[in-house]
Amino acid sequence: MIAGTIVAGGCWGVVKGYRVLRQARLSDWHVKKVVVAGVTGDLYKALMTLAGPYQDKPFTIKEAVALRDKVRSRYPMLKNVSVKRGLISGKLTVAATHRTPLAKFIRPDSAVQYIDADSTIYTDPHPDLLTPVPTVELTGEVPEKLNPEFIDLVESTLKLNKNLDFVLLRMNLTDNTVQMHLPDGDEINFGPAVNLKKKTARAAQIMAVARGKYSSPFVLDFRFFEEGKVFLAQKAR
Repeated sequence: MIAGTIVAGGCWGVVKGYRVLRQARLSDWHVKKVVVAGVTGDLYKALMTLAGPYQDKPFTIKEAVALRDKVRSRYPMLKNVSVKRGLISGKLTVAATHRTPLAKFIRPDSAVQYIDADSTIYTDPHPDLLTPVPTVELTGEVPEKLNPEFIDLVESTLKLNKNLDFVLLRMNLTDNTVQMHLPDGDEINFGPAVNLKKKTARAAQIMAVARGKYSSPFVLDFRFFEEGKVFLAQKAR
């Protein structure tokens, strides 16, 4: 019993000592090394510039949160941003990943923005696109902040690309209408941006037949789709 008490007391002392040491390290933690993970090139240099000044200086949890928020606000093209302190190593690690865009927005003022799979709208002066992404040209009255309904509309429209390969999607936010431009010069006027799933299925069927009978370019008009009508006409040359 005595031996057991001594062992238990020793274990308790070790645990308590570790907690005291850990708390001391956390409260008086200094940066011994700065590491940036997940990004390369200009973004790597940018994050090193933000974190570099903390080298060999005390760094608190509050400062870690502030640094993380600064990265998020200054570089909207980054996601999964984290700032971690290595308790024993003294390593300050800033990690992030570059967003992968689904489409490129061109606003009426020629400003360019992107949308990713998380429905996040963001700016990126150096998108570093590995593969081309569809272009969505916005016309009409574009709000300062894009609302959830608009995001749903964009995502629904982008799914059309699985059935109809397009090079340009023009969306009028004032009239809430959609036009699609295909590589061979054909054009699809979807009219009001509603029932897009049904419209694209019908468009794929009509285009498959039309391309075997008529020469491009032609226009497919869905403005009277609610009345059960779809019009096909050749474009004026």
